[in-house]
Order: sequence, then structure tokens, then C-alpha cells
Amino acid sequence: MIKKILNILDQIARNRVLQHVLFWALSFLVLLNILKVSADIQSIDYIYAIFFHIPILLAVYINLFFLIPLFLEKRKFVIYGLLIAATLSLGWLFYDFLFAQWIDYIFPGYYFIAYYNFWDIALYLSVYMVTTSLFKLARGWFRLQEIQKEKTLTELKALKSQVNPHFLFNSLNSIFSLARKSSPILPDVILKLSGLMRYVIYETDVEMISLKKEIEILKDYIELQKLRSSDSENINLEIVGEVEDHKIAPLLFLPFVENSFKHGIKGGVKDTFIKIRFEITGGVLNFEIENNAGNSADIHDDGFKGIGIQNVKKRLNLIYPNSHILKISETDERFKVLVQVQLI
Repeated sequence: MIKKILNILDQIARNRVLQHVLFWALSFLVLLNILKVSADIQSIDYIYAIFFHIPILLAVYINLFFLIPLFLEKRKFVIYGLLIAATLSLGWLFYDFLFAQWIDYIFPGYYFIAYYNFWDIALYLSVYMVTTSLFKLARGWFRLQEIQKEKTLTELKALKSQVNPHFLFNSLNSIFSLARKSSPILPDVILKLSGLMRYVIYETDVEMISLKKEIEILKDYIELQKLRSSDSENINLEIVGEVEDHKIAPLLFLPFVENSFKHGIKGGVKDTFIKIRFEITGGVLNFEIENNAGNSADIHDDGFKGIGIQNVKKRLNLIYPNSHILKISETDERFKVLVQVQLI
């Protein structure tokens, strides 16, 4: 039963014509009971309620189809206000002519009069115009939210495709080397690579994911990168606070970690390091990553301007508007990133 109701509501939400029909049907029932001349509804009440809607329909659709898109949405507020006043006057004139003159020719057997004055009609028209305008603006707002959500998901998919393919090839080369040596860690390495690729490709098509899972994937990524690192390299991951029962947008941190290996560990200098720190306190996550600066020309030219990093910036703005901090600093010696987000 509940499922059927939800399906009906979903169909209504998707069908604009049906929404208008239902709105005016409800309006007719309400006005029929307000405008009736006696306790019992008579045939004259149906006629009066129907024709009473004509100036209302005229004013409402002039506002919805012309005034809002041409003036209100373009922020021409003064012109919009003047045209609203003109529309109210037009609605009143139409009502007065309709019930004072025209309706007697249509229904000569009934006695109709223009009972309401200008201010009464203006109030009716204003209520309907404000109500329908709010519906239209609310629909536009929800549509904007859907567009932003679609944009976020699109950028997430783009981000997933940006996981460095060189990392995959290098990992496979490392696995091949381990296989030739019959290394006992080979199965574990293969499982880590398989888990990482499965996570990136299949498990991140959601708005939020477990923070614990995201950190585990980063750990596996770091372990795989360590296969190509020397003992002189210092790679440290620190986690402070409880990561359980928290969710985060997927793949926010991997581009920064990728960047640190590219710009630091692979930067052509000695005594390289990467320091990664997650701190969870008071429902807020602080992510910090710092690494030494590399020497190669492409490292300095690229900096923190990679597509993956720019994508993360955009996603932070979309997913955590006004509830995140992103600070990126760069010197001749080191790169440092701070990301702060409100956890769910």
C-alpha cells in the first residue's frame, strides 16, 4: 500500500500537467465551499466557482509564464512589481466585466453580480499568485539541487577515471618482480591491488561511504607504493580519534596522497618523506598531508594544479558547501594540504 502511494506521488512529481490539474481541482473545491450562497451547494454555486477562476487563471499564468521568467528571474524587481500591480488591475477589470455584463448573456436564467470590490479580488489574486510563484520557485530550487547532485556524481566518476594509470602499471611490474622471486608477500600484494581497483571502480558510486573503508583503501595504496620505495624514504600515517560510524564523500583524499608520492617520493631528491594525519574530534575530520618538494621540472610546473586536485576542490564545494576548509601551501622545501570537513 505504501509503495503504491509512493509510486503515485512520484508520478505526480514528474508530470507537470497533472500537478496543474490537481492544483486547480483542489482550488475549485475550496472556492466552491467558500463562495456558496447557502448551506447546501446549488448549481449556481458550481457556475460561479468556475467563472470566478477565470480571472485567477489569467493572472496566475501571466505571472508564471511571462513575468517571473522575463523579469523576476532576471532581477528586474521594479518592473516586475509594476507589472504585478498591472496584472492585479487587469484581473479586477476582467472579473468586473465578466460578472457585471458578460455572464448574463451566457447564463440568462441566473442572476449574477460583481459582488467583490477591487481589494477583495486583488487579495484573492495575490494569494494565488504568491502561492503558485512559491511552487514554481521551489520547483526550480529542487531542480537546481538535482543538477548539482548530477554534477557531483559526474565529477566523481571523472575523478575515479583519474586514478593514475601509471600506478597500476608500476604495481603490476612490482608484482611481476615479486613473482619471479617467488616472494611470500605476493598473494597479499595482489589482494591489495585487486581490492583498491574494485573499490575505485565499483564501490564509490554513492554519495557517502564509510570513513573507515576510505582510510583502509589509503593504507593499501600506500603499501603498494612502498613496493617501489627505498628504505631511506619516510612514509608515516597517523590516525587520531574514532573512525567508526562516520561517513565521508568517497575518493576525497586519494588524489592528495597520489600527489605526494609523485611530488615527494618520486621527485628526485634524498631524505624524502610523506606525513599523513587523520584527526577526528567533535564530529569534525582534519586531514593533513605533507611531503618534501621534488626537483624535477614537471614537479615544479605542475604543483598542486593537477586535474585530480582541482576536481576535489570542486567536489568539496558541492558536497560540503560552507562546511569545509581546504588549505594548500607550497614552498621550495615542502607541500602541505589541510582538509577539514563536518562528518556525518
